[in-house]
Amino acid sequence: MKKFVKGIGILLFIGLSILICIYTYAAFHPLALDEQRESITLYDINGNIFYESNFKKQMEWTSIEEIPQHIQDAFISVEDKRFYYHAGFDPIRMLKALATNLTKGGILQGGSTITQQYAKNLFLTNEQTITRKIEEFFYAARLEMQYSKEEILEGYLNTLYFGHGVYGIKQAAQYFFEKTMDQLTNAELAMLIGIPNGPSIYSPFLSMENAKARQQLILSILENNKIISKEEKEIALQQEIQLSKRENTTSSGIEEYYIASVIQELKNIPNLNSDQPLHIYTYYDPNIQNKLQEAIQTHIPLDEELEVSAVVMQPFSGNILAIAGGKDYTISQYNRALYSQRQVGSTIKPLLYYTALQQGFTPSSTFISQPTTFKIDAYSEYAPANYLHKYPYKEISMINAISVSDNIYAVKTHLFLGETTLHNALLDFGITQSKPTPSEALGTVNMSIVELSKIYNTFASEGLYIEPAFISKIIDNNTIVYERKIEPKRLLRRDETLVLNQMLTSTYDLKNITTSYPTMIGNVPTFTTGVKSGTSDWDALVVGFNPEYTIGIWNGFDDNRLLDTEYFDVGKSIYKQLFNSLYTNKESVWYQPSNNIEVKYVDPISGKEASNGSPYWFIK
Repeated sequence: MKKFVKGIGILLFIGLSILICIYTYAAFHPLALDEQRESITLYDINGNIFYESNFKKQMEWTSIEEIPQHIQDAFISVEDKRFYYHAGFDPIRMLKALATNLTKGGILQGGSTITQQYAKNLFLTNEQTITRKIEEFFYAARLEMQYSKEEILEGYLNTLYFGHGVYGIKQAAQYFFEKTMDQLTNAELAMLIGIPNGPSIYSPFLSMENAKARQQLILSILENNKIISKEEKEIALQQEIQLSKRENTTSSGIEEYYIASVIQELKNIPNLNSDQPLHIYTYYDPNIQNKLQEAIQTHIPLDEELEVSAVVMQPFSGNILAIAGGKDYTISQYNRALYSQRQVGSTIKPLLYYTALQQGFTPSSTFISQPTTFKIDAYSEYAPANYLHKYPYKEISMINAISVSDNIYAVKTHLFLGETTLHNALLDFGITQSKPTPSEALGTVNMSIVELSKIYNTFASEGLYIEPAFISKIIDNNTIVYERKIEPKRLLRRDETLVLNQMLTSTYDLKNITTSYPTMIGNVPTFTTGVKSGTSDWDALVVGFNPEYTIGIWNGFDDNRLLDTEYFDVGKSIYKQLFNSLYTNKESVWYQPSNNIEVKYVDPISGKEASNGSPYWFIK
């Protein structure tokens, strides 16, 4: 027993010593919040303002003196009733939340204090990882050691996210009820307090049923903590909620990913003085962003765990016109389009086949497609397989290999050229995570959808590479302090690129049917695009283009679980709807062969010329 008590004492001593060290560190490492209050205005591609900020968020900053005391008390009562008595974290709250969640069999309560939530709002994301929680704790300690409780509460109430692009209690009162803060009833305040816990779930614009259920829980907490009386609670429960009359309130805030991407790009611009108000002109196209959002919401319900990232680029300029870092910004602010590195699968094959064309292959070059084991060296072998183990057991052309995404043909091409050929091509695009392996021909390299799409945007730009960008120029005090220069680089040969682009129409050419079908059958726009899909066990991708747009889409689960085949066509459906919507009021365009290219009608399976074949392009 003595040993047990002694052990507990040692653990307590160690824990206390660690806390003393942490808070000593926190006291002497300044955390300048004013640096976060950057005043920026973003303009879309038409020159219209679509975002104004003074805190990296779209909000109007409200001092603590302007926020009624009963609102302050209500938030503290619900979110952190020992706020004034702890030093950034509350062990009692953490243990109670853990016990409740274990008892109820789900995450019903969180253990984060107001200080921790404020730290997360300022510096971190909603990512649920141990690393993020540790960072949150350190930031909270620094906040507590360097700022008063009033300053922390003020920041917290200004940085709360209520969905729909709304930040802060003042803006939320106006947005949801068209009221000032002091006009809010207990019923309305309780509903607002419940929203930040899950804006896409508890927003009354999205689900009044969920919002009311959450409101009733909040009212009970307020009564138990003696913020309101039992009579006031009963009155609030009986009150009919009158929401503001707004249009477009069902938006999932998908445009917020573009804003976050612009702010990220700002960090890469040297010598930028963020102390002054910045006017930032971007390539954001609200019309295209809305069409992207509509396509995603049509094919991925909000209550579905499947996630998405997508980007729309402009060929010959590299302008990023729209982006989606997920299906719903209110659920997760993690920008998958920029940061999520996933296997690209067969979408790598067009770059491989470009290198083959460069080495003298033609669209009619053939290999036999059948089960094959490749001897890599004296000690290793590689035995790739086609999807569902379907093989034509005969020679097929490069056209057909692209169309049905034949893996045997891809690996034979890859090993024939040498593993470093594709690797070097990827390095040219800045894909430094590439490794020269036999399986890289099948896309065992991880990229974000933006990285992958910039390769396809080079195809779309007839071989010219332009670094993608969100920002056009920045003005500070009427002076242009930054202006992007578009500097195209001839990364791919034009003629071989045009030949490849025409081959990428084979993915929906019915004359390619063998034991497998062209991969985009039933999911192509009503006009010509070059497009390739790809899958891994965890990912589904589709990337395509014409001379005016490049569109890349990824689908999968954040936890890397296996992706059922039913999800393989979701991105293809989004691609089809989005591309069609971009041409509802204008004619589509396609490329023209150069003087060095001739059009041949060939049987796309064998690659041989045929009068009833399909038109593909060949270098003379």
